[in-house]
Amino acid sequence: MRPMPGKTSRKAIGAKRRDYVTLSVPKELYGKAEQAIEGTGFRSVTEYVVFLLRESLLMKPGNSVRERLRALGYID
Repeated sequence: MRPMPGKTSRKAIGAKRRDYVTLSVPKELYGKAEQAIEGTGFRSVTEYVVFLLRESLLMKPGNSVRERLRALGYID
């Protein structure tokens, strides 16, 4: 059976999926993360945490967030 135009088959959806693991965090911390993303472009706590991990792993030791923002031209 061919998928209808504009529809994605289940096989195609699975092909785009990445491998994930489950990470446990304290409920209190999860709740604070939920509050932190309210009104932002983050769609979920998972998306926010992935962003934070990527950002923190990309920062070189000794570099502060302020130095990184300055290097990117966001602040003087």
